[in-house]
Amino acid sequence: MKFKAKKIILLFSVVFTLAILVVVILKFSASDYKFSNDEEEISVQDPSYQIDVQNGCGVEDVAFQITQYLRAKGFDVIDYGNYGTTVKESFIIDHVGKPDTARMIAKVLGIDERKIIRSKSKYYNEFTVVIGMDYIMLKPFKNKSEGAF
Repeated sequence: MKFKAKKIILLFSVVFTLAILVVVILKFSASDYKFSNDEEEISVQDPSYQIDVQNGCGVEDVAFQITQYLRAKGFDVIDYGNYGTTVKESFIIDHVGKPDTARMIAKVLGIDERKIIRSKSKYYNEFTVVIGMDYIMLKPFKNKSEGAF
């Protein structure tokens, strides 16, 4: 009987210790380390690349608004204007072969990474962001009611 009681106490101690460990892990993961894809704040401290924003949606001032949003995040947007045609979906052109930077720009704007196009060109900037008719689904416009820019 004495052996059985020791076994029960040991089992209880192990379960209690595991429960405390789970509570501590959940507490830290819920408060100090919030990294959800939708909530993560991205900003650039010292951009070493230049971005051009082109309006391909046909709605006035969209390129300007995206430019302001990116600049507020620390990106170096050197120009904005109208794209040559209207496009359905927004995309990014990587002129210099920096896929990590292109993905970061896509993430900040909410553009699908599959919409990054690699184009070897001697364009005056490294990246071109073309805003399509899906602009209302991009992060700056989804968050507009919260004062995103």
